[in-house]
Amino acid sequence: MSGQLQPKDSVKHLPRQKLDISLSVCISDAQSVCDAVREIFLTRFPSRESDFAVVETMFEDIHRMYHGEYPGYHSCDTDYHDMRHILDVTLAAMRLYDGHEKVNGGTEQALGHERVLIGLTGALFHDIGYIRHRNDTRHKHGAEYTKTHVSRGTRFLAKYLPAVGKAEWVPKLKILLHYTGYEKQVHLEDPIDHTLGCLLGTADLIAQMSDRAYLERCRDFLFQEFKIGKVTPPTGNSDQPFESPIALLDQTPNFIRMTINKRLDELFGSVYRYAGEHFGGENLYMEGIEKNCKFLESLLEERKLHLLNRKTR
Repeated sequence: MSGQLQPKDSVKHLPRQKLDISLSVCISDAQSVCDAVREIFLTRFPSRESDFAVVETMFEDIHRMYHGEYPGYHSCDTDYHDMRHILDVTLAAMRLYDGHEKVNGGTEQALGHERVLIGLTGALFHDIGYIRHRNDTRHKHGAEYTKTHVSRGTRFLAKYLPAVGKAEWVPKLKILLHYTGYEKQVHLEDPIDHTLGCLLGTADLIAQMSDRAYLERCRDFLFQEFKIGKVTPPTGNSDQPFESPIALLDQTPNFIRMTINKRLDELFGSVYRYAGEHFGGENLYMEGIEKNCKFLESLLEERKLHLLNRKTR
C-alpha cells in the first residue's frame, strides 16, 4: 500500500481494528456499514432508493440475529465468522458490484440494481448457517456446522425471504450462496448471474484475508472453529484437524497463495480487479492480502510469531 492510510474524520476516534481496509467505515457496527453501502448503491442507482429498503430491513435483522435477539435463534458464538466478518464482506461486495457497474454499466454485462440487491442479500446471509436454532439439542457450538453452514444458510433464506416480500429471490440465492463455500462447486447458467456469484465469493475471501487483524484472528479464533468443526488442513494427507494455532499459521501463506491462484483467479475470473475500479486506482484489498502474507512469511522464517499482537476486537 502506498503510504499510510489515515482514518476519515468521522471514524478517527475508533480503534483501527474496528475499521475496514480503507479506514473509513466502522465494520463493527451494522448501521455504519448499512449507511456506507446505501451511499454507494444510490450513487450507482440514484432512482432506486425505495428498492434499498429491504436491504435496510436485512441489516436490522442481521444485527438482531447475531446478538441473540431474533426469535428462535441463539446469538452468534463463532468468533471468526462473526457479525464483524459479515459486515466487512458486505461492504467489500458492494464495492465490487460498484466497480463492476462502473466498467459495465449500460452494457449487456451490467448487473443492474436487482442483481446487486440479491448480491447484498447473499453477502449479509452467507454465514447465517453458523447460527444455532434454540431447538437444536444436538449441537453445542455453531462451529459444528462449519462443513454444512452454506446449505443451512440456503434453508434459512428459503423461509426468511418470503417474509420480507422477496420469495422470488430464493431459487437464485440457493445457488448463489454456495459461491462462498466449499460444500459443492456451483455455476449459475446465466453468465451475468455467474459473475454475481464470482463477485460474492471474491468479496468473502478478500475482505477477511486483507483484514489488518487477519493473522491474529486465524490464530485466536479460526483455529478454535476448525477444532470444533473437525476441519482438516487443505494441504497434506492428514485426516486430523490442525494440531495447534501455530500449525494453522504455518500453512496460511500457502493457503493465501493457493486461494489467489486457484479460487480468485481461476474459479472466479480475477473479478477482484473491480475493487480497484471502485477505489479509483489502488486495490486496497489485494494490497492488504499481500502485506499480510509477506508479514507472516517473515515471522515464520524468523520464528517471531510472538510479534502478532494486533487487537482483534
